[in-house]
Amino acid sequence: MMRHTLIVAGALTLLGFSQPATAKTVYGDCSITVSGKVYLDIKRTCRIDMDADGSFQVNLESRKPGYFAYVSMLGGGYADVAWNGVEKYSRASELLGKDFRRKGGCWVGKKAKVCAFKR
Repeated sequence: MMRHTLIVAGALTLLGFSQPATAKTVYGDCSITVSGKVYLDIKRTCRIDMDADGSFQVNLESRKPGYFAYVSMLGGGYADVAWNGVEKYSRASELLGKDFRRKGGCWVGKKAKVCAFKR
């Protein structure tokens, strides 16, 4: 069965389908600021899930406080950011923009800023 799985995965890769990157989870500091208001500011214990392409999520699957965000790389040094917008809402359905640029450990756009620092 394992051999069949490897063959199928290899065939999909050859056809242009990529396998999802495995996220690496680390803990550190994170914050989410929207329109000047700080919604999340966690020191040392914030869960940060990092993808191979540089995309990451902060505070995913946490209930205290219940805000989280996705930072997704677009290319050319830009990222888009979405967050849940309502405390403890389970979906990051509110797009904050596609204009985010990296400044140190933060991604900053016209409307918001998301920061993540590994400890």
